[in-house]
Amino acid sequence: MSQVVVIGAGIAGTAAALSAKRAGAQVTLVDGGPGASTLWSGAIGDAHVSTAQHAPALAEALGFVLVDATVVASTGYELGVVGHEAGLLAVPPKELLVGVVDCDRPGWDSEAIARDHPQRVVVAATIIRHVEERAMPDADFAARHDDPPRLGWLAERLRDGLSRADGRPRSLLLPPSLGIDKARAAELSKLVGVACGEGIGSPGGPPGLRFEHARDRALAAAGVAVVRGRASRVEASGGKWRVSLGDNGDGGIETDAVVVAAGGLVGGGLEYQSSEWILSAALPPFAREPFRCTIGGPLPLGAHGKPLELPGSLYGVPPESIAWPFAEDPLMNRVGVLCGPEGRVAHGLYAAGDLVADQRRDWLRALESGARAGTAAAREALTGTSAQAASASAASATRP
Repeated sequence: MSQVVVIGAGIAGTAAALSAKRAGAQVTLVDGGPGASTLWSGAIGDAHVSTAQHAPALAEALGFVLVDATVVASTGYELGVVGHEAGLLAVPPKELLVGVVDCDRPGWDSEAIARDHPQRVVVAATIIRHVEERAMPDADFAARHDDPPRLGWLAERLRDGLSRADGRPRSLLLPPSLGIDKARAAELSKLVGVACGEGIGSPGGPPGLRFEHARDRALAAAGVAVVRGRASRVEASGGKWRVSLGDNGDGGIETDAVVVAAGGLVGGGLEYQSSEWILSAALPPFAREPFRCTIGGPLPLGAHGKPLELPGSLYGVPPESIAWPFAEDPLMNRVGVLCGPEGRVAHGLYAAGDLVADQRRDWLRALESGARAGTAAAREALTGTSAQAASASAASATRP
């Protein structure tokens, strides 16, 4: 069977792998460890959801919903979104009262969240069962509610708090705490009798970890093989593509097509490289582009539709010239792999997600980018066109 290898296990890589599998290819996903998707806050704030073709089919499997809603951050700020992770609370219309659960947890101030919001009221409820839970990380606290008896205990305390609350709250806003294996918000809502859910917490909290669990279940259910390790290079080899693994490239996978979705600067697929790093304190012997792809191979970097230019100085470009707020349209926000439609870099080689140049970095666009690249890669692998032209394309892949 024709094979597709996907590099990267974030939202783009997951969408690519599931879409390629659905298109009929045998798929192997290379998981190099946590990336930007693990830092996901749970909010999907994209104004162009109407263009999302693949997201609805992946939503349930990956633990999110696509619906216009308002979610609340732990600072009390309301955010309008077009979708959110299933554990977050979509607050009801303004005329309905929201109960903010009071508890002694780091980064959670129920009084501040409810202040100046006439439709929010603090609900006193005991949700801390053991002393150490006052200071433990959100992820560890949330994991405790994967246990059904503990979730039942929480529901009893919330019902008791509701019975004593001012007004009649129609929903309850809790700190990030409702499960890691999967979101427990729906189960808790049934037990309590009102809608329950989390507020948006800090990056790296429960929503990102729940995505990882949902991803693993979805990949296993689809029959996608997962290899744990870091891809170091992609290169043409005898009419196929070879993905090298590890720093020495000792391990490798031969395949008909490759989707590189290793993330951007946050995810680790790109890195900033200043020319002076070549020889520490000495004068650099040559200038080089300010960014590089961490995976070797014919993956040309650029921005604004053009390849990166060499700096005019041996010491590279001033860092403040490529980053916000010093630059109006900073290179750091645009740099990535130059590619054509569907993420195509060369015959059988695709890029997706935050690795793609000039693409806005957000959850929904990464998902759609991965799904398109995975489908196209599978189609090319199945027709055999990637195998026929891989070597020639790799030799000439300096621009899309």
